[in-house]
Amino acid sequence: MSVKMQRRLFTVQEYHLMAEAGVFSPDDRVELIEGEIIVMAAIGTRHASCVKRLVRRFSAIPEEIAIVGAQDPIQLTERTQPQPDVVLLQFRADYYATAHPMPDEVLLLVEVSDSTVDFDRDVKVPNYARSGIQEVWLWDLEENCVEVYREPTANSYSFMQKLERGAIISPLAFPEFEVSIDAILV
Repeated sequence: MSVKMQRRLFTVQEYHLMAEAGVFSPDDRVELIEGEIIVMAAIGTRHASCVKRLVRRFSAIPEEIAIVGAQDPIQLTERTQPQPDVVLLQFRADYYATAHPMPDEVLLLVEVSDSTVDFDRDVKVPNYARSGIQEVWLWDLEENCVEVYREPTANSYSFMQKLERGAIISPLAFPEFEVSIDAILV
């Protein structure tokens, strides 16, 4: 007789209670994806550099228009709270002190990937689409390109564009604001 194994999935609330109880050490890099606690890959120097360049570039957007977040949680659903590398958020006077951002507050979400590109593309990007995040940029450090996802559907995005060195991109929320692929992928 075969027994079907079941997973115990966690809610965001349970995940936070575990953190408060000390289940995770301060150095643990974890995120909650579809109820599962996922250990995040170590951040390499090129990844960190790319995130810093993006944060610096996005910091040129006035803070009363958008808040720049780096590696902070976003609550997508009751069972999913990833920590994307960079986000542009709608301005809120409390700077999200009372609650983590929700999908409708995200103007742009950015993932930077070196060793995790398949997970980011196949698991995280569809989660972002299901949650209604309007635009996601996936910086692929292995291929030296950025994949731009727009127009979310039930499980994916109906628009995907791959941009390589030499290209310029602008977020949907700020079409006049340009980001050079070359300036980020140094």
